[in-house]
Amino acid sequence: MNADNQTDLEMAVMRVVEAETNAFWNKDFEAWAACWLHSPAVRMMGWWARGGISVIEGWEAHSSNIKRLMDANPTPNPSAAKVRRENVNIRVSDQMAWVTFDQYGADTGEPEMDMPGLSRETRVLEKHDGDWKIVYASWLLQGA
Repeated sequence: MNADNQTDLEMAVMRVVEAETNAFWNKDFEAWAACWLHSPAVRMMGWWARGGISVIEGWEAHSSNIKRLMDANPTPNPSAAKVRRENVNIRVSDQMAWVTFDQYGADTGEPEMDMPGLSRETRVLEKHDGDWKIVYASWLLQGA
């Protein structure tokens, strides 16, 4: 794989990561769900002071949790999607990619969804039918 192709793959992976963030804060469940593989293999793990440890296994549990959050907080908040990402590290092959980054979010005023300050993030994506899909997400909210 040459360097130009690697850059294209990295950009494609990051477009999915960004689209998932935008859809989440725009409360667009269908667009958010399009970023994820709908499989029992999906995992989401995270920690934040307000909610403690979160471990969600499988698409059904993960999607129903996000749907509940969006239904309880339905007003789109596009400014919250304007996060800053630093220290982005992408490793990508033809069928799998993993991404780590430091994400800085603002205080959005949405207590159930808010992640202000520094969050250490990881995403694992797989390529299915030519499209990158998230299969694993983790976050550790370090805060301000």
